[in-house]
Amino acid sequence: MATTKYQSVYKQPATNGHKAYFYYSLYLGRDPLTGKKIIKKSRLDSLGNRFKTARDAHLEVERLQEEYHSGKTIMTKDVTISKFINDVFKPTYKNNVEESTWMARQPIFKSIIKRFGDKRLSKLQPSDCLKFRNWLLDDDTGYSQSFASMVYGLFRQILDTAVELDYLSQNPSRQKKITGAISKGHHIINYWTLEEFKQVVSKCYLGDVEGALAYTMLNLYYFTGMRVSEALALWWNDVDLDHGYIKVDHTLTNTKDPSKKRKNYTKTVSGMRTIDIPQDLVELLKWWKKVQYDNLPQKGDDHYVLSATDQPMHRSSVNNIVNRYADLAGVHRIQAKELRASHASLLINKYNVDILAVSQRLGHAKPTTTLKYYAEMWRGRNREVADQLNGAMSNMSHPDHSLVNFSGNQYVKM
Repeated sequence: MATTKYQSVYKQPATNGHKAYFYYSLYLGRDPLTGKKIIKKSRLDSLGNRFKTARDAHLEVERLQEEYHSGKTIMTKDVTISKFINDVFKPTYKNNVEESTWMARQPIFKSIIKRFGDKRLSKLQPSDCLKFRNWLLDDDTGYSQSFASMVYGLFRQILDTAVELDYLSQNPSRQKKITGAISKGHHIINYWTLEEFKQVVSKCYLGDVEGALAYTMLNLYYFTGMRVSEALALWWNDVDLDHGYIKVDHTLTNTKDPSKKRKNYTKTVSGMRTIDIPQDLVELLKWWKKVQYDNLPQKGDDHYVLSATDQPMHRSSVNNIVNRYADLAGVHRIQAKELRASHASLLINKYNVDILAVSQRLGHAKPTTTLKYYAEMWRGRNREVADQLNGAMSNMSHPDHSLVNFSGNQYVKM
């Protein structure tokens, strides 16, 4: 091997009957996953032709360096999808999301790794992405469209990160229109009318703590529109029973660390709000507070409102209570989060509350956010408009003969 005047370009002398040739050996850094050196070495150019001169090899080196620094060169061809997810994507993702989100995404990571784990990242083709997309949407897989959308969305995000870090030249899931994102499907709002809600809560037995807690919890959600995690995070010092309002400035997260469960912020900045509550709910909360304190050894206002043990209730327990009493009442089931939609429906359809007031009560940043999710609920106002249109065409006379001089060849008998 002999050096040339060009860096990274060498000449192999003729030996044992083989002709001399030029080649390059280019160092591009280290693979962050394996720690191994990334070295490109070849005697051929990008078209597969041998280098005739040292300058030809030098031009190829310049081309490779330009590709590498512009992000067009793949970092390594050996890394598997499993290794990239575990060693590169997940550590970064974990630092950018809430712990509850991180925990909820673990089954999705497992599903993606199970599907693609041993496949090399560089070998992933649009056809592989399409097959995965179709599998997620297949009825036999058993996934809802919204869940399939979440899985495929995270999969594409992983590939986007691979492109950003030069492990891929382009995202194979974005190369073809047919491999595009999966929509979340139609947004169907389920809720309870006031009559249905009354049927449900009428099944709560108020003579024990369990029934009293269920009755209080259902009323609190139905008449405030708080998010599930917001109400679960309420302490008594967030509730002003003298002036009839609730401060919403905490949220309960799904974490194994008890000290981190209650966060001093809500899902959005606009979620930090004050909700005025009706006097009926004030009296119910006063009653529940006494029931709760009679069954707790300690006093004070730094206790969870929705708890019989002074430990925060898990959100799955809220769903269980909603389902239990819905079944007892023979009313259709809704999810716990749809008690919030039920409150919105109550305000819109029962009391014709204006959009701005509904938006502020729900903690939305602007009324358009409320309309985005609840526009279909504005039936009450539509009825009002329809009633106002009645009589718009009254007191109008018609001629006693046709005023049109019709000369066509069509005859219509009246």
